[in-house]
Amino acid sequence: MRLPLIALALLALPFMPQALAQPKETLRIGMVQFPPDMHPNITNTSIKDYILATSRRLMTGFTDTGRVICILCTEVPTLANGRARVVARADGTPGMEVLFTLKADLFWADGEKVTARDVAFAHEVDRAFSVPPTVEKVEALNDHDVKVTLKIVRYDFDRSAPAPLSEHIEGPIFRAARDPLEYGQRSLFNRKPEEPGLWMGPYRIAEFRPNESVALVPNAHWKGRSPHFQRITMRLVENTSALQANLLSGDVDLVAPGNLGLTLDQHIALARSQAARFTVTYVPSVSYEHWAVNLDNPLLRDRRVRQALQMSIDRGTIVKRVFEGKFEVADSFLHPSQFGRHAEMRNWPYDPARARALLAQAGLRPGTDGILVSAQGERFALDFTTTAGNRVRELVAQVVQTQLKAVGIELAIHNEPARVMFGETLRKRSFKGVVQFQSDPPLDWVPYTTFHSSYIPRAENNWTGTNYSGFASPEMDKALADAWAALEEAPRAAAWRRILDIAGTELPEINLFFTSTAVLTPGWLTGVAPEGRWGGPTNWVENWRVK
Repeated sequence: MRLPLIALALLALPFMPQALAQPKETLRIGMVQFPPDMHPNITNTSIKDYILATSRRLMTGFTDTGRVICILCTEVPTLANGRARVVARADGTPGMEVLFTLKADLFWADGEKVTARDVAFAHEVDRAFSVPPTVEKVEALNDHDVKVTLKIVRYDFDRSAPAPLSEHIEGPIFRAARDPLEYGQRSLFNRKPEEPGLWMGPYRIAEFRPNESVALVPNAHWKGRSPHFQRITMRLVENTSALQANLLSGDVDLVAPGNLGLTLDQHIALARSQAARFTVTYVPSVSYEHWAVNLDNPLLRDRRVRQALQMSIDRGTIVKRVFEGKFEVADSFLHPSQFGRHAEMRNWPYDPARARALLAQAGLRPGTDGILVSAQGERFALDFTTTAGNRVRELVAQVVQTQLKAVGIELAIHNEPARVMFGETLRKRSFKGVVQFQSDPPLDWVPYTTFHSSYIPRAENNWTGTNYSGFASPEMDKALADAWAALEEAPRAAAWRRILDIAGTELPEINLFFTSTAVLTPGWLTGVAPEGRWGGPTNWVENWRVK
């Protein structure tokens, strides 16, 4: 008996490739970290930025060559176009006024227009958590025009406007709160992130399960390019081995990039064994892996000890053997492609013999088991923390543990879940030794928030500072301010020389390597690795498409 043609066709459907059988409208993303909160102004973590970039937009961004471009504004402010000007402040010191005009077609996902009041409100919230060091006022001149008044002259004035926060949703909550802590607890970003009026990007959060998953759906009021996927689910998978298994079994379609998803060795192995299913793109990055060093620790307070630590780590071997040469050794926090580098910049290449000599000069002597002991009898057992479940970070820690033991330093490894490490340990500087993590600086930056003394996390600034080492240096503070204030490249380069000289001598951080972001995509998906733009993939999530 012959089956009808339609029946034969139906029998064949299950064996057709999924992308051909029907257009794929949902996407499942796996990630090994989850943000400790969802408010853009409270904590600073890469995984939160990855999620928020789907549903929020910054005022400006970069091309991949470092040119500043408008995202929410109509025209990048410059001195030449008159949107930026140097002005005399009331105390006689120079400052600046910068004018940004919002595009007319920006809407929150509840249908309310994004206005200049939302930008001014964002500054109001910024001030509550940590007073911006250079922004004096942000004013809504009308619905579209925002005037930013700066306390100083700064070269990056074109990036001085904060990203909008929904004043019509968060404003009443913020003003009713007794203090920033209460506001953070009552904010809908943390209590009900499913509120549409919080979001103004191509997507909005439709479902939020803490430490589990985030579901995104299109913002019906988004006027940019329409996103293809009708639902994106981002799901926590606590370790990289389980995440790879989920990817290969089809339980997730995509993984978050870099250290948010699979480790580099997993990407390399998948590129070889699963080339027919996945494409791996290595995106050059200025992000750097490093140690924050707690300078309140008496042993680590001596800069000779920090210099010895830097020279005891064979970064070249780690990059070659663990990362197959895909990463670069970091001899500074500043990538070679970034403005400010100079030929005489001080660095500390691998030299264990010199490291031992410096440790001896610092008064440390080998104990009976070979581990160094201070003059006060304190054993040099250095507490170390990084994100638990990240296989490569754990491997690097074991390698470094062996290398440090060779010079008499014991590394005591106490890893933590990312939400604990970023939400508590780093944020409140409760670590006793060192913490390893990745920083993702802007393409063009002055490391003010990393090294300026006003950014040491304290109760007074609601633990929002990012100077986790607790580095305080009047000379560094001045050099940072001078670099920021220089409109011309020559004086800015001179200030950068001082920044790098101080950092290279004092080593408030131990530098490891610059990462390349591995972006793994299934063969049926395109647009995830951004072309011509700088930033994470979700900054341009509306371009993700089924081929």
